[in-house]
Amino acid sequence: ETVHGLGELLKTGWRPKRTIVIASWDAEEQGLIGSTEWVEQNRQQLADAAAYFNMDVGVAGQNFNASAVPSLKDFMREATKAVMSPKGGTVYDVWRTAKEKEAEPTQAVAQEVSGSQNRMPAAQIKKDVPVGDLGSGSDYTAFLQHLGVPSADITSSGSYGVYHSVFDNFAWFKKFADPTFIYEQQMARVYGVQILRMANADVLPYNYEDYGKEIGVYIEAAQKKAASAFGAKAPSFAAVADAAKRLVSAGAAAMERQRDRTADASKINAALLKAERAFLLPHGLPNRPWFRHAIYAPGQYTGYAAVVIPGVNEAIDAKDLARTQQQIAALATALNRAAETLKSVN
Repeated sequence: ETVHGLGELLKTGWRPKRTIVIASWDAEEQGLIGSTEWVEQNRQQLADAAAYFNMDVGVAGQNFNASAVPSLKDFMREATKAVMSPKGGTVYDVWRTAKEKEAEPTQAVAQEVSGSQNRMPAAQIKKDVPVGDLGSGSDYTAFLQHLGVPSADITSSGSYGVYHSVFDNFAWFKKFADPTFIYEQQMARVYGVQILRMANADVLPYNYEDYGKEIGVYIEAAQKKAASAFGAKAPSFAAVADAAKRLVSAGAAAMERQRDRTADASKINAALLKAERAFLLPHGLPNRPWFRHAIYAPGQYTGYAAVVIPGVNEAIDAKDLARTQQQIAALATALNRAAETLKSVN
């Protein structure tokens, strides 16, 4: 339905400023085969990809949720403010109210099956609707964790009791999930707004100041875990904490340039496009080199759930002091590389 909307725009003579590629992936349940093969085959073209927007469980109920890299979390919130909800108000209003109710101690929340979108993020640096972290179990994996393309995922979920069964069919959908297809319309609009805003933005709408702040929270948590695991032998986190602060500073300075209407947008965008890629580890994560992202990976045993700063956290979990020290150094290098990339915006 989003594609139909884009098609109507094209008929009026409109053209996007950036290329839009719409894909429907085969073999997701067989190991993300379709999207992974496509990403690996098109890595050169994807070097300039501004974003990948995923929608896996489009509609299985009435509850909107989203996950994204921190640089796109504000972008996701803003997109939902532009779309009206069937429940009244905007999608953002309904989403925020639902999350506030979930946070109430007495509120019982039904378990929903829809990947990583319904999990609370590892860090919440703003008093705003929480946007989840990207783990795996869906087709953003190869884009983000192998090539470093900024990614996001949206869903409208519910009590999805027929998940992966023979009863998960059109008859169930028409009777229980979305009988009037009104939530299908909502999701098509949110998805379309994301695409249009990213395709037409003069300056790419990333927020790397918030990204750095979230990473700083991850590092503080890992330091406490390392102190518990290693005691007096716990390694120093000073260098990586300083690197996270440099990223926050560089992100804030970049944001000032992004807001400057007199600045050279092409030069700013060229630097911003490299920032997420700067988090990639040249040799990948220990024991699984295909996963190259220093900030997010699926847990080795958790599937959907994201592990933040995975090289460091998994080394601590393994009580491997030498590997922990090595991964702290690798993370610091990646953060400093991203900070230097953002400094080139100025």
